[in-house]
Amino acid sequence: MLAKVIADRALPIIAGLVLAVLAAGIAWSTTASLPTMGLSAGVGLVIGGILGQGAAWARAGAGAGRRNEMALLRTIDAVEWESRRTRDDLGQRMRKGFEDASKDRQESARAVVESAAKTREAVVAEGRGTRRHFDDQVALLEAYVQLQRLIDLPRPMPRAGTWAASEDLLLWLVGEVLNNQPRLIVDLGSGQSSVWMAAALRHARIPGCVIAIDHDESYAEATRQLGQAQGVTQWLEVRHAPLVPVTVDGRAGQWYDPVVFDDLDGIALLSVDGPPGAGSEQARWPALPILRDRLAPGARVVLDDLIRRDEQEIVTDWQQRVAGVSVVELDFEKGAAVFTMPRERTD
Repeated sequence: MLAKVIADRALPIIAGLVLAVLAAGIAWSTTASLPTMGLSAGVGLVIGGILGQGAAWARAGAGAGRRNEMALLRTIDAVEWESRRTRDDLGQRMRKGFEDASKDRQESARAVVESAAKTREAVVAEGRGTRRHFDDQVALLEAYVQLQRLIDLPRPMPRAGTWAASEDLLLWLVGEVLNNQPRLIVDLGSGQSSVWMAAALRHARIPGCVIAIDHDESYAEATRQLGQAQGVTQWLEVRHAPLVPVTVDGRAGQWYDPVVFDDLDGIALLSVDGPPGAGSEQARWPALPILRDRLAPGARVVLDDLIRRDEQEIVTDWQQRVAGVSVVELDFEKGAAVFTMPRERTD
């Protein structure tokens, strides 16, 4: 770089000297006088200096232009690189934004679909529950219609269900009386079931009797009046038996006063729909252990309200307690289990 600067500054002098020598040589060759040769050399020196200076300036200008061009190219490259980097960064941000937005939309869409699916399942389940309830009500109505066709009663009967036995269980009890003709029936928890079974005995002219047991004197009296209104007092006896403390196989509880059963033997059909389960754990459990020896061979024992946990546990206990007993669960409104006792005692 330093040599280039020295060369640029010496160029006018060298050019002037060279041109001065050439001019003096030309003048000498023409046999010009000495003053003419000096003048020619001076003029050549001046013109050479001017030309050399111009060449130096041109060379310097060309170098500056080249340097400016290179600087401009570097600037352009830097701008292009920065622009490319900015564009790539912006593109990445936009792609990430699109991906995030797409994921959000997908998650939102998935949530909507899942919510819609759950709603549909809930609606379907509710619809099935409604349909099942409707079907159950139709089945109960059909059972009541069959009851009226099987047994002719002179008076309207109170509404079945709720606390009273449901229509499907009433139909089963009446069918059991008509088919197997039990002579002695015990109904724990008096009510419509007592009257319907007594009416079935009357209808089939069976010389039997329904002994209805109730812990509440007012309920017992209501059953007596209902039986009298339906004309079945000849086949129905209602007994009041208050609940008293009892101990069976080491288990203490409350149950009907056992004295009320002292004159009963050979029970062919035992309907267990009392005492009430509220306020006492497995309130109906003592029925089979206490009355086991009073049942006829092959007797049927019907336990209502199998939809309750207590009754389910009672079924398990009774089944284990009596060897050779068979159990059938009935898909009724409130559930029921039918025990068929063995023909011979094996315990």
